Order: sequence, then structure tokens, then C-alpha cells
Amino acid sequence: MSDETTVSAHTAANKLFDQHESIFGRDLLPYRHHVHRVLGLVSLQVEVEPQLVRPLGVAAFFHDASIWFDQTWDYLPGSIERAIAELGPDEQEHAGLVTALVDEHHRIRKARHPHPLVEAFRRADMADIYSPLVGAPGVRRSEYRKLVDEYPYKGFRRMLAKAFGRGLRESPLRPMPMVKF
Repeated sequence: MSDETTVSAHTAANKLFDQHESIFGRDLLPYRHHVHRVLGLVSLQVEVEPQLVRPLGVAAFFHDASIWFDQTWDYLPGSIERAIAELGPDEQEHAGLVTALVDEHHRIRKARHPHPLVEAFRRADMADIYSPLVGAPGVRRSEYRKLVDEYPYKGFRRMLAKAFGRGLRESPLRPMPMVKF
């Protein structure tokens, strides 16, 4: 992925963060940095076609965002809906890919959608959440550390624990509704 492509995906996400920063409250910086680490990990795994750069940035911004927008732990449907609504008329042809990026990002097994971006995104999110236990294919730990230096955790793990606790209260019999096999 070229530096220009990487910057564009980050820029697309940043514009959305700037528009919606009040939604996230204290979680703004931890979530923003998570999104940027995921985008960085994706860029280290696959080449992103120029026409998919903004849709990738949109999907990255919204992949967990319904937690805050809709105050729910069962956030995939709302996150998908918001991401698709954000796509412009000339980007609607990528709605299926954006849906898959969000919908499959917590899949335990390999992504079902055939586009390599979906699996790279799934692995990037998993690597960021479970680091250092799980890495992204082809990404050296030193490269990930550079991403963490640029976008530090800043309360990310605490934010996840708090969200999981809310999920347990919301649905004790199904505390991880976003996880798919």
C-alpha cells in the first residue's frame, strides 16, 4: 500500500471522528487509536485498490461505533447500517464489501467473504485486540510496535473491559453477540 493510500484511509476515518467526536466521550482517543492501528495493520498485509481506500476508512471508523452511537453491545447491525449510509452515491457499489468488513471482523475462523481486504481487516482487528498473543500475517512485531508508538493504547484495554461488562449486563446469556464462527 502506498503512503498516499494509507494516509487517505486514515484521513477518511479522521473526518468521521471529527464529525462525531462528542459521541465517544472518554473513549474517543482509545477507539480512534484502535481504528488507526487496524488501518495500519491492514496496509501492512494487503495492497488496497485506490477506489476502496475511502470505503475502508469508513468501515474502520464504524466497525465498532454502534457501541457508542446506539449504546449497545450487539453493535454489528447498527455499525453496518451507519457505514453503508456514509458511503456516497459513487461508493454504493462497495456496500457489500463494507458490510463484510464490519460483519466479519470478529469471526473466529477465516473470513467467508472472498475479498482479501476482509480477511486482512479481520486479522488486523484480532491482532490489535489480542496483541501480543495474536499477530497479523506477514507483519513483524517491530512494525506493530511502530503503530503502537504512533497510536498508543491510551486506555484501550480498559475501554474493552468496560464495554464487555456492559454487554454482560445487557445480555448475560449471550455476552459476545458479535463473535461468529
